Amino acid sequence: MAIQHKDIPEGQIHEPKGISLAANRQVYVADGSGSGDWAKIKSENLEGLAGDGGVAGMLPTTDGSNGFSLVAHASYGVMGVTNNTVSFPLTAASDTTLQTNSDYVLFTGIGAPWMGDSLYGVTFDTNKLTVTKSGVYDVRFWANIYAFPSNVAYVGAKFKINGTNWSPRTIVSKSNSSGDHGELNAFGLVSLTAGDYVQLFVASSASGNLVIRNANLTVDLRRGT
Repeated sequence: MAIQHKDIPEGQIHEPKGISLAANRQVYVADGSGSGDWAKIKSENLEGLAGDGGVAGMLPTTDGSNGFSLVAHASYGVMGVTNNTVSFPLTAASDTTLQTNSDYVLFTGIGAPWMGDSLYGVTFDTNKLTVTKSGVYDVRFWANIYAFPSNVAYVGAKFKINGTNWSPRTIVSKSNSSGDHGELNAFGLVSLTAGDYVQLFVASSASGNLVIRNANLTVDLRRGT
């Protein structure tokens, strides 16, 4: 008498084929062609989650539709100036309040010896940091002004993204007498797409030589998208 498989008593049902060769915590993963393999669950096997393409450093997050999305869990980078004594020449801005973007020049070359440091998911090239993961980043900058262009000069700094998009706010430090030192500090959150880059631009209310002794420009991923 034939017995339907579904009617076989529990005690007489054998383990799935291949179970004796499967490692601890492996499950059977179908290959879509009538077969499969015993393996640990990978990201592409989670419901609603696109494959990670073999990219490391990704985390699954709920997408609000009973599925998951892969986002970068971390991405950060620093470019800094260390113990610099070479001056950076500046021409007086047409707008002495330093609120006009066209007065700002890229801080690079002579007197701006940037070096990359602590790079993860971010690349450094000469005067810019480029992100490789999309998301919301914390962008921070600080600088020690060792010498102002003049003893009454204002010095300002602004971020610029992709050589086109300016940061909405200006940070300014002022010299009050000969030999004054100063500081510039700024931070903010900005949405960046993979391939976007950040640079620093400076301006002065007076012509002369600016010396930035030490500085850091950092980008730090706060939320991957």
